[in-house]
Amino acid sequence: MVNQLASRLDALLQSMREARIDAYLVPSSDAHLNEYVPQYACRRAAITGFKGSAGDAIICPDGSHLFVDSRYYLQADEEVDLSNFRVHKVGLSGERTPGQWLTEMDREQGSIRVGFDPAVLSMQAFGAYSAALHSKESEMVAIDANMVDAVWEDQPLPPSNPIYALHEVVTGVGAAEKLSDIRKKMDEAGADLLVLTKLDEIAWVTNLRGSDIAFNPVFESYLVIDKETARCFTRTEPPTALRQSLDPLVDFHPYETFFDSMRLASDSASGAVWLDPSGTTMATSLAMKNVQKVIEKANPVVMLKAIKNDAEIVASREAHRHAAAAKIRSFKTLEDKIALSQKVSELDFSLLLHEEYAAEDGFYDLSFTTIAAAGANGAIVHYGDASPDVLLTEGELFLVDSGVQMLGGTTDDTRTVIVGTPTDRQKQMYTKVLRGHINLAMQRFPEGTGGIALDALARTHLWNAGLDYGHGTGHGVGAFLNVHEGPQRIAPRGVDEPMRIGMIVSNEPGYYEEGWGGIRLENLYVVAGDDTLPDHPDGRRWLRLDTLTLIPFDTTLIDWDQISESEKTWLGGYHQEIWDKISPMLGDDDRRWLLEKCELPGISIAQ
Repeated sequence: MVNQLASRLDALLQSMREARIDAYLVPSSDAHLNEYVPQYACRRAAITGFKGSAGDAIICPDGSHLFVDSRYYLQADEEVDLSNFRVHKVGLSGERTPGQWLTEMDREQGSIRVGFDPAVLSMQAFGAYSAALHSKESEMVAIDANMVDAVWEDQPLPPSNPIYALHEVVTGVGAAEKLSDIRKKMDEAGADLLVLTKLDEIAWVTNLRGSDIAFNPVFESYLVIDKETARCFTRTEPPTALRQSLDPLVDFHPYETFFDSMRLASDSASGAVWLDPSGTTMATSLAMKNVQKVIEKANPVVMLKAIKNDAEIVASREAHRHAAAAKIRSFKTLEDKIALSQKVSELDFSLLLHEEYAAEDGFYDLSFTTIAAAGANGAIVHYGDASPDVLLTEGELFLVDSGVQMLGGTTDDTRTVIVGTPTDRQKQMYTKVLRGHINLAMQRFPEGTGGIALDALARTHLWNAGLDYGHGTGHGVGAFLNVHEGPQRIAPRGVDEPMRIGMIVSNEPGYYEEGWGGIRLENLYVVAGDDTLPDHPDGRRWLRLDTLTLIPFDTTLIDWDQISESEKTWLGGYHQEIWDKISPMLGDDDRRWLLEKCELPGISIAQ
């Protein structure tokens, strides 16, 4: 594999010399700016070997570069040939972002020509890269044919899988109403045309789903909405019955005709076109270069999709019940195997968990590759495939981050458990992470509060011990869609989108230490109104986080001397809710195990 990667890199560098460019961008995204991309679009991995879901590469004749955030520091070191690539660990002192690196190269060389494929670079990213080049002679050079494709000898074919429709029982709102709401937003913005590129947005608007990307129930497509029609460009022609069900709301067209259609629209458009800079590629922007006016701001689907309706929340709760029952059964089986001194590998548990998930009614797929990280592997935040050779070992932590796509809902949860008996330090670290999780889960906050303020709550006990974690505390989650969505997030920096009733967000503080292991404790919550507090001084409504995930925490890892009475009360109430909602779904042996795991010192579960 190393020789294959090196051969591709050499061929790409030769193509760059022929094109007279000094650097070539290879982002992690694809033509739809997905976080997780179909196999044929894994171009950065095809050149660098790095398989993480985020991180961009810049290819240069005198040494190439890979830029990753803290989630991937260890993974990048393991997967990348460091003789060909310099790994930039963005966020560490002295490290540079891709833009900062280009600025430095531009200054050192006097000018630089940076090649890029406009089909995989967003308008927003293009603007940031362009701003990094200060010399008048420097330029971003659009190269229509992706240069990695030309050297990727065994590149897979694009997917073309069936498309199917969701029932309004789980979507809550039909496509007609969604299109009407979108057109109202278009009228308010003065837009005659809205172009959607991101697949989860298109799936949400149309109430259609597919399987073109692993773990994400979406289909490769574009959607163009004007005041009267919506045109959907798909690789697969939907079934006749499906097309008829959406007629005349949505017309379907071949995927490959999208750009020609946009060029024609550009030539004939008399009004404004709405292009979301973060969700539209430069290829689309260039195809519409003759439009008189372009509205560049977040498209209306982003917020409409983020705020879940009652039906979506009900479906999500049901998905979480099934996911919890499956994960609880898998942990019980694991504990039984360990008690019998049976050898269990990371892969053994991952397969066991998948079997338990698949046994639940409504199971569709995993929502991402299960992270089953034993011992030191837990320090790799986005640890890759579970290993058949890494065994769970007495005294080590075992981190399991997993989720499912259940019809109507998407789940994502993480539990860290101990194999055998924990050390005092393991208990201390686990308890600090747990207290941070509970601190955020208990917090009431006024409307208008963003994720930056909430993020600090989860870090308090780690910060006070001089510790921290490098990733954000929470991300949005879709409704039978992508496991990561915006605009809401809980993080120390970035866009500070206020939390709104109906948003689903994760709460996942952690602690990671190379060579020792990792701890992450993740639940999903839905933002809800809270009317138990006195009125806010300025009339804003109070909000709270209402739990969706129903899996007990490992009480053997808790240092009870650290836990406050209010934290213990919250934990007792949470475990009681787990018992009430999940125990009826389990057999007798699993119920007995769950009862033991839910009870706390001095607090018994009401049966």
